Amino acid sequence: MLEWELKKFKRMFPNLKHEVDGTKIPTILDHFEKCRNESEALEIIDFFEKEGEITEEMANYLRANISKYKELFGTRKAGDYERRGL
Repeated sequence: MLEWELKKFKRMFPNLKHEVDGTKIPTILDHFEKCRNESEALEIIDFFEKEGEITEEMANYLRANISKYKELFGTRKAGDYERRGL
């Protein structure tokens, strides 16, 4: 059996490391919860697309349907990472 150094494992498989630890990786919808308005949500979509976190197709879908996500805006404060009621 292979033994991995923790640092190497974290570097090679950051998302898997979060799953193993039970920590949550924020999604774009989690970031929408911190937005105050549509303009901020569009900036987040642009950033996620630029960084390769979402595809161009997903980014275009989110932009076209941004009004469906307005109920998420302002439901979480910066630094508040735990979802309540789930």
